[in-house]
Amino acid sequence: MNTKISYLYRDADNYKVHNECVIEFELSGEQIRSILDCCDMGEYFIPRQVGMPERRFDEYDAEVDHCWFEISEDGFERTNQPANISLTASQLVENFAVRKGNWDDTEWLALQTEDNDLGMEM
Repeated sequence: MNTKISYLYRDADNYKVHNECVIEFELSGEQIRSILDCCDMGEYFIPRQVGMPERRFDEYDAEVDHCWFEISEDGFERTNQPANISLTASQLVENFAVRKGNWDDTEWLALQTEDNDLGMEM
């Protein structure tokens, strides 16, 4: 049994992009609560910093885009689907624990500035 995780990117204009991934093994209720406890305000996190994929809109808009995604207890589901990222349940919990109170949104700002300076579209 694996765990499917559904999470959301919502820009400042309230447009949404749904994300999901499947990790190896099943997360327990205690592990899910631990993950949520590590999130900013109990729900905001930066997927790339814990090894999860990020999907936003095709074009970057500096006025409304940011690095934060939302996750909730309802976003975790047992599944028979194969894992689509190479991350186990225990590794994910550890990755979130490392970031607790230490989410780095300056990395996102630097990447966006660099991409815009190069004339790249996000």
